[in-house]
Amino acid sequence: MDISAINSGLSAGGLLKGSGPANNSYDSATTAAEAASFEAVLKDLQKKAKVTADHVVNEAAKDKQDKELKEACKGFEAMFLNMMYKEMKATVPEDSLFGESNAQKIFRDMHDEKLMENIADGGGIGLADMLYKQLSPQVNGRIDKGV
Repeated sequence: MDISAINSGLSAGGLLKGSGPANNSYDSATTAAEAASFEAVLKDLQKKAKVTADHVVNEAAKDKQDKELKEACKGFEAMFLNMMYKEMKATVPEDSLFGESNAQKIFRDMHDEKLMENIADGGGIGLADMLYKQLSPQVNGRIDKGV
């Protein structure tokens, strides 16, 4: 049963205000547009989740130095995202009605830092991947030379 059948049943019973043929078609069109928009967002998020699994820094490390390089790249991306997020939040005016205590500021900073670490760990914006691809030949060259 779709939403247009429900709306027509409600309008027949007089439960919808101003229910008429124009209202039913408007309601069903609005519902259909919202459903299509939701489907598009859902498909986009599913595609991004699939891409996240393909990130280079999320693959298993070959050796200890490779693992450390991947962690350093993720840490750098988390730090970069955190700085970018702080600058973005600085543009938003503070709550002047109640203010904000020092403890609240510290808690929000810690929360934001952990949030950005989680984002970087989940794939982030791809900065860690680019850094890893750029730096891995140098690290692997050191390993091959025995440095």
